[in-house]
Amino acid sequence: MASNEQQQVQTTGHTWDGDLAEYNNPLPQWWVWVFYATVVFSVVYWILYPAWPVGQHYTEGVLEYSKRAKLQTEMDAVEAGKKYPQRQQALNNISKMSPAAILDDPELMNFVNSSGKVLFGDNCAPCHGSGGQGVIGHYPNLTDSDWLYGGNPQTIHETLVKGRQGYMPAHADKLSEQEIEALATYVGSLAGEDWAEGKTAMIEQGDKLFHGNKAACYACHGADAKGNQTLGAPNLTDAIWFYGGKKETVVATIRDGRGGEMPSWDERLNDNEIKILTAYVHSLGGGQ
Repeated sequence: MASNEQQQVQTTGHTWDGDLAEYNNPLPQWWVWVFYATVVFSVVYWILYPAWPVGQHYTEGVLEYSKRAKLQTEMDAVEAGKKYPQRQQALNNISKMSPAAILDDPELMNFVNSSGKVLFGDNCAPCHGSGGQGVIGHYPNLTDSDWLYGGNPQTIHETLVKGRQGYMPAHADKLSEQEIEALATYVGSLAGEDWAEGKTAMIEQGDKLFHGNKAACYACHGADAKGNQTLGAPNLTDAIWFYGGKKETVVATIRDGRGGEMPSWDERLNDNEIKILTAYVHSLGGGQ
């Protein structure tokens, strides 16, 4: 049986005020060795890898390894076309070709479809949606055949470079509410909307307003109401409505007017990127 003295905790031998002693509780040996190992590891790491800031630079280490430097090297290689020669060759070809010619090159379109999807996602999808279907009343659908300014490659390229500014004037100051409703009913009848069926008198009145100088809708939309892509005036006979085809919506459009803007991208994207986007948007299914 252990004695009372042996059961007592060892002290360092230092005593204060007669009975205040300093215990001697050494750390476990395994913990001490782990601590020594971390110290050794730190020293080795400081020697091998970048670690210490020195003014505006840092110690590069024996291995001279740096994730930032590695990334920069890879980016430089991409720019120089050393690491991805096929990509660089594709970009060189695109720089010399028109969007229409790019669309006629199946091999190049494989590159366009992969690169264009990324460009579209970063720059166009926030408005037009990831698939280009748009948002009714806000952003046009790029996958159908209804293009306000035209859907051929040259026009799409021009839209991306210069942007577009759409405008439909308000008619509340020159037409009465009854005349606005009659005009909306006529427009609805052109597109075959059921809410305009059987409204013969209103349709006849709207017809006169549409083709007369009081409303003068024909000046932009044409006498046949099929639109004018030069002005961005939509076709009113195809039942494709940017703001929706309900009677209340058409009435509101005539009464209050509409306005919209497509920004230009020539300052954000380079020539090759705009060509890639042109071909990609055209390939979504709605290009002409």
